[in-house]
Amino acid sequence: MPAPNTAVAQAPEPWRLTYTPLFVLFAAYTFMILTYRAKGATIVMVLALVCVVLQRAVVRAPAFLWVFAAWVGWAGLSYALNPTADAELWDALIEHVKLILIVLVAVNALRTPTQIRRYLLFVVVSFMVFPARSTLQNYVMGYTVFGRAVGPFIYANSNDLAAISLLVLGPAFALWASEKSHRRLRWIGLGAAAALIVIVILTQSRGGLLGLMTMLVPSGVVLARRRPRTVVAMAIVLTAGLFAAPASFWQRMGGLYKARSVETIGEMDSEGSARQRFAVMQTAMRIIGDHPLLGVGLGGYQQVNAEYSPALGRLDTHNTYLNVAAETGIPGLLIFLALVGTVLWSARDTRPGGGKRRGDARDPDGERQYWLRSALAGYLVAALFGSYARLSVTYIFISLVWAAARAAKAQPRMAPSTYPTTAQHQPAGGSAAHPAMIGSTAM
Repeated sequence: MPAPNTAVAQAPEPWRLTYTPLFVLFAAYTFMILTYRAKGATIVMVLALVCVVLQRAVVRAPAFLWVFAAWVGWAGLSYALNPTADAELWDALIEHVKLILIVLVAVNALRTPTQIRRYLLFVVVSFMVFPARSTLQNYVMGYTVFGRAVGPFIYANSNDLAAISLLVLGPAFALWASEKSHRRLRWIGLGAAAALIVIVILTQSRGGLLGLMTMLVPSGVVLARRRPRTVVAMAIVLTAGLFAAPASFWQRMGGLYKARSVETIGEMDSEGSARQRFAVMQTAMRIIGDHPLLGVGLGGYQQVNAEYSPALGRLDTHNTYLNVAAETGIPGLLIFLALVGTVLWSARDTRPGGGKRRGDARDPDGERQYWLRSALAGYLVAALFGSYARLSVTYIFISLVWAAARAAKAQPRMAPSTYPTTAQHQPAGGSAAHPAMIGSTAM
């Protein structure tokens, strides 16, 4: 008598449960703010909020959303007690209230593993077809800024382009690592990852390179023992990207060595950006020292920077954490760090090539969760060189990491032998097994 099959049959998720109105609207909003190829993002988000209210499922409001609300609330207190508060500060405060609503939509739109998978593929394809393609075309045609790759719209800033490319690199690697039985999706993920690594290198962004190393080096160390061929593939992609880098890239990265001393920091690059950044950092530290509790208010840094250092004028901190501390005070910075720390902690129990720590090496949910968390960690490192606390894409990806972790933990645990492979399982009795089993990656 044949041994019973330990896998538990599960019907495919109906398309109506995957492509809910809320999910479709959220995907459309993501496309708009990620590619800048369509207008109407506000209208789409209003409709999505209506769907959140009308949905049958219980509205989800995770802990990090309340921490986010606490941070914006603290900023509201800063605004209320600021004697010089103006329309610019009020507008910035309202924009951050809108970001809370965007997070509310995100965590309710992405509920199931299938929705997570569809969304990852949508994000990768959207970014590659538009901003990434335009960036590579610009570079090939010789349209650069000081030899650095640039893209359209917000991506005209090389540091922002590198940072957001790091975020999308997470979904790309997640597709490659988790779609074991879908070769086409794996190739899409791997191809996108290779192109994104090249883009990060071509931007010559110091923050982007540090974020890339933060993402790849720990993963490579862990994978070296479990999946050495994967490490070789990653090394080949990274080497190809470095080989394609122009001489100016190596000169710019070599300038990091001169950051050891205040006397030589101005020699880090020929365009003088390091010298200016250092001057802005000194100004930001003075502002934080004078406003340690409540800061100068959300959206108020550039004006105050011009008041403290007229020679510099209205400049941004180019550092997310200095910006948050200057605008919302030291308590505001601590709340912001608690926000991102809460999400990273929720996704802590995964590692590359091993899925969940207590699971099997082929656990696709764990793979997705790991690579999304790693991308967010790399982005947070790149945030040392850019101000990203006001970007909606930051909170969309924070919400994605949380949603992926929540979906993975909601999946029933299985013994290693019950994870599906590309081979079809035959249940007792000889009849064909249902095409979807628990843990299957069938789309």
